[in-house]
Amino acid sequence: MRSEIKPGLQLTISNVITISRLIMLPFIVFYLLHQKRTIAFILILISLISDGIDGYLARKLHQESKFGKFLDPLCDKISLAVILIALLIINSIPLWAVAVIVGRDLLILLGSYVILKQRSIVLTSNILGKITGFIFGVMILAYTINIKRVAIIFLYLSIPVMIGTFISYVQNYIKLMKGAK
Repeated sequence: MRSEIKPGLQLTISNVITISRLIMLPFIVFYLLHQKRTIAFILILISLISDGIDGYLARKLHQESKFGKFLDPLCDKISLAVILIALLIINSIPLWAVAVIVGRDLLILLGSYVILKQRSIVLTSNILGKITGFIFGVMILAYTINIKRVAIIFLYLSIPVMIGTFISYVQNYIKLMKGAK
C-alpha cells in the first residue's frame, strides 16, 4: 500500500501517542542498562501496545495523516534499533541478530527515503510487516526479561518473515522507481 505525502505537520492524538514512544526510549534504555529488566519490560510492553492503539485511533477518529504514516514506521525502526543495541550492550542478544535486523531496517529506511524524495510517496506496512513487528515485539520482550529459549525461538521465526518483507519492499521500490502505479 502507498499514499502520497504532502507538506505539513498534523499533530493528532495518534501522532502524539507515536511521539510518546520515542520519549519513552531513553527510560527503556536506562532501565535495561541498570538491569531493571521488569521496569524496562513494562515500558516496552506499553510502547508496543501504544503502537497498535495509535493506528486504531487514527482510523477510528478519521485522523489518518500523511505525517502519521511516515512517523509511525520511522518510530518503530528507531525504537527497535535502540532497544536491540541496549540489549546487545547488556549481552542479552547476539550481535549477528542486531546486525541483521538493524541492517535490514536501515536498507528499508534508505529505500523509503529515496521513494519519498523521488515520488513523494510513503509506503505503508503490509501484513508481513505487521507479522514481523509482532514477532520482533515478542522476541524483544523475551530478551528483556531474560527468557532466552522463547527469545531465540522468536528470533529464528523472524528470519523467514524478515526475508519475505524485505523482498516485498524491494519489489514495491522497483515498481515505484520504474514509475508503475
